[in-house]
Amino acid sequence: MIITRSSLDISASVEAARQSQRAALRLHFTGCPECGRALSIAEIIERHCENCERDIEPRTMRAERAAA
Repeated sequence: MIITRSSLDISASVEAARQSQRAALRLHFTGCPECGRALSIAEIIERHCENCERDIEPRTMRAERAAA
């Protein structure tokens, strides 16, 4: 029996692979420069870290990649 795949199946698979690769590259977040914690949207707007209890200048940070 020969199994064939339509071009729609292949392009859907390619698009899914592209999306997962893009997601792997998005390892950044807005965080507190003092404690390194990710900030909520409200904390970013207010420029205040609830963990440190101080006014901060939010900074874009990169997350550590998990060991595979």
